[in-house]
Amino acid sequence: MEIQEQELNKDEFKYEQELVEEIHEDSDMADALVEAKVSDDGGETWTRRTINLGGDIDESGLKAGEIFQLNGENYRVLFGDFGLTIEQMRKPASGKKVSKRK
Repeated sequence: MEIQEQELNKDEFKYEQELVEEIHEDSDMADALVEAKVSDDGGETWTRRTINLGGDIDESGLKAGEIFQLNGENYRVLFGDFGLTIEQMRKPASGKKVSKRK
């Protein structure tokens, strides 16, 4: 009797593990893959690449020093004390100052 229960528990565990892996593959990872323009030379040339934004930046496929563009905004990948980080790049301010008059 005890051997049959152990075999059932093994089969049940295996089934649950396969179910969890299938759900993970179908939901999280597919939604986290995005196509972005990536530059490794400071923005001179751009290539399209699929990157993973669903987990750690270290697992995204990006490297320190690269710039990527997503939704019209540019981001720089930096290496910091805690690994890779992403910093949004600001557009340069124009030289003109606009004064408001009342």
